[in-house]
Amino acid sequence: MRCHNLRDVFVGGRVYFVDADCYSRMTRARSVAEHPGSVVRHHDFENFPQGIDSHVTAPMDYLIVAGKWAADCTLRIADPAGTSVLRGQELDLSGAFISPLLGMMTCAFLGIWARRGNGLPGAGAVPLLFAISPILVHGTVLGRPDHQSLLIFLLAVALGAESRLSFNLTRRWAIVGGLAWAMALWVSFYEPLVLLSAVALAWAVCAPKKLLTAERGAWLIAFGLLSAIAFGIEGWRIHPVDPALLVYFTNWSSTIGELGHPSFGELLRWLGFGIVAAPVLLVLAGRHDRRAWPVLALLLMAVGLACWQLRWGYFLALLFVMTLPMQLAVLRRRWVIWTWVGILLWPIAQEWDAQLFSESDTRMEQQRLEPVLLRQIAGNMRGDGTQSFLAPWWISPAVAYWSGVPGVAGSAHEGISGIADSARVYLAPTPEAAAPILRARRVRWIIADEAAREIDTSRVILGVPAPERAFASLLLEPSGPDAPFLHRAFANDFFKLFSVDDSKLPQ
Repeated sequence: MRCHNLRDVFVGGRVYFVDADCYSRMTRARSVAEHPGSVVRHHDFENFPQGIDSHVTAPMDYLIVAGKWAADCTLRIADPAGTSVLRGQELDLSGAFISPLLGMMTCAFLGIWARRGNGLPGAGAVPLLFAISPILVHGTVLGRPDHQSLLIFLLAVALGAESRLSFNLTRRWAIVGGLAWAMALWVSFYEPLVLLSAVALAWAVCAPKKLLTAERGAWLIAFGLLSAIAFGIEGWRIHPVDPALLVYFTNWSSTIGELGHPSFGELLRWLGFGIVAAPVLLVLAGRHDRRAWPVLALLLMAVGLACWQLRWGYFLALLFVMTLPMQLAVLRRRWVIWTWVGILLWPIAQEWDAQLFSESDTRMEQQRLEPVLLRQIAGNMRGDGTQSFLAPWWISPAVAYWSGVPGVAGSAHEGISGIADSARVYLAPTPEAAAPILRARRVRWIIADEAAREIDTSRVILGVPAPERAFASLLLEPSGPDAPFLHRAFANDFFKLFSVDDSKLPQ
């Protein structure tokens, strides 16, 4: 399931990734591969020339680099003559497969956890639903080296440990839980912190005495030691807020799918009819098992967070999958359980039918061709690190990764000032109006993409109306903009590349 997009990731003998953040992650991983033992704290490949102090951490970087070493070793054994097209792309190969491998590990853990911990006839529904839920597949899909796949695995282990501790306090599960929570917080200080706080509150309300046991002491020791190691390696990652973030973040976030608000229909397509029945089944379970009440509270909290931000959908789905044993215990009989599971999966099957078979072959080929042509544009750029390129924020990380030239825009919210400046350039009414930003940002290259999308997105980010003739439109005219400091360097069916002569920029 996680390799259903194989033809989109491996195109023309090259490896491609599914979104902008993936290329930022791969740029970090490349730096770590070139300087083993280093920790990337500053991104100089976006928001040029200032760069950004990133909140992204090292564990996923090193997992990708470890995968590169494994891929290199495998290719040396399987292809001793060095004829494989994948030679020289070991890092990209690792980045492509790291999330599916983490998804497989999570699925295996959940299968063992559900069967050994519950022994229900329907325990197999837990790994089954994890394997096919569209939102969980997207979080661990081929070509998406994002930290969320690692978070899904770590939080599955952490929540599984908390579940086992609710049955029987054991030192082993306490240590596993403490390490998993600490590792998850090392990877991200957002979703794990919210979930850990909610779990701690549930323990404090429902079983406060169990927080004072020797086993919880082992949990705290494991958690504290790994947290101290993480802090020692990463340092302090909370930085002053860029004033531009306060001005433009809300507008920019409205252009990002993961920060949008999913509809109820999307929740159904992620989790089937089970998302509707889960509260009812957990209430019924609560009549005989008090542990169902905090589980229900956690699930409802996750539903609210997922309705607020789509990125919480991964963790809502994980929580839902892990509540299945408690839900299915209400149904008792094997045939009833599997009949219900079949009904539950119907909207999910419809979603997969739409994803896999509804798009036309022409449209799919266009989607595959676009990154190939963008890579061609990046291959025509040269730089020494003292000048930058300007492109829409959603393609900037890929261009920076392929070309080695730093960009003005990027996909990180810490670089919102660079995103805003790129939007100002594309909305400029004349080339001369864009010149001050081009000079301040030391822009050597400008990439022209689809003008309508550039203009509309820039207008939303800045919160201003678009001019009658924006610079983004002028760049796509056959003769190009009438500006002595701009020269068309290269073009293909999707993009145009212009070079900027800074000596001719108007004062």
